[in-house]
Amino acid sequence: MSGWILRMLGRATVVVAVLALGSLSPRIRASSGLPSTTAFVGVSVIPVDHEVVLRDQTVLVQGDRIMAVAPTGSVEIPADAQWIDAARKYLMPGLIDMHVHIREQELSAYVANGITSVRNMWGYRELPDIMRRIESGAVVGPTIYSASPGFDAPPPYWPQTQIIDDPRQADALVAEQIANGWLFIKVYQKLRPAVYDAILDSARARGIRVVGHVPTEVPVEHALAAGQVSLEHLHGYDLAITRHNLGPFDPATWVDIDPGKLPDLAERTRLAGAWNCPTLAIYEVFTRGMAPMDRDRVLGNRRLVVGVLDASAGRILAGTDSGIDYTEAGTSIHDELDQLVASGLPPYKAIWGATYGGAIFLGQVAEATVAIGPRGPWSVEAARHRGPRPPKIPLSEEPARRASL
Repeated sequence: MSGWILRMLGRATVVVAVLALGSLSPRIRASSGLPSTTAFVGVSVIPVDHEVVLRDQTVLVQGDRIMAVAPTGSVEIPADAQWIDAARKYLMPGLIDMHVHIREQELSAYVANGITSVRNMWGYRELPDIMRRIESGAVVGPTIYSASPGFDAPPPYWPQTQIIDDPRQADALVAEQIANGWLFIKVYQKLRPAVYDAILDSARARGIRVVGHVPTEVPVEHALAAGQVSLEHLHGYDLAITRHNLGPFDPATWVDIDPGKLPDLAERTRLAGAWNCPTLAIYEVFTRGMAPMDRDRVLGNRRLVVGVLDASAGRILAGTDSGIDYTEAGTSIHDELDQLVASGLPPYKAIWGATYGGAIFLGQVAEATVAIGPRGPWSVEAARHRGPRPPKIPLSEEPARRASL
């Protein structure tokens, strides 16, 4: 694996266990030629459901299921198993990019960079067929969990926008998205407050969650109270704390903020149980043409907000906004993790947001860790250890309390 995780692990060799949140389809697994049993011997396991590194473990995978995770020497390895000497290597679940816009030509780039699941943030008519072909093994790609096409007021900004400008249209439109199989309702920027509220009311009544932008005319405090479960890009927070409002799409809105407003917003976020997917790395791109001092303020203020939200509410997801020609599919997740750490998140919390935290949001925690039961690795991606000594990694060596975020 490249990028941030290698840097975090001191450029040690990394072995990535691709678990059920993104394992290859049965057809590809069956035709891969892998033996029925694989043993990773001497590996350091990062289970991610709690903060610990389990040293010198043997992980035994039979078919596509993890059958044993135990100290090396305490588990019997079948004679016909493929034996992988994993000393000074690390085993962890595949990554989850929680904000992407899937394009078929980029599917393999996610898998190649350790991303085994994605949350697609704008559904479209052709996507279910892509998802079926991934599952059948016709194409290689991550498991896709998709929101609906975005709900927005006219005129449409993106293709297949669900245009709505009358609250009375909300329930039928929400019902249509559920019938189409989308997992979340995506709200977008120009919705009027009355329409937004009607969408939230219908979604709540019909049992589907609402994710997306906080519309410009909807205060973030209202969005939190209304029950929007995932807020993207820190939209809403920007307009609540800026001293110079240039609109939610102008990075300069972030140049001058009032930090004194953050504790109240963070507490409201905590009480609402809302998640934030700040997509920090894409602002590195958006701000490249700004004056250096203003650019530093924008990026620094956004990191400040993420740090405060994490300290209070804790529900930070890692997402890249790839698929719209600004950040690269696959590789940019490592840039995002860098930015989360720069925001004050401990490295474990950054990884948590790109693995177990994402799985909590997606309702897939049963198979989002390295433990007996979840699907095992279908491939091993390794990079050579570049240092003379075993790595020192910034994760606790002792078990900590399980995440309750």
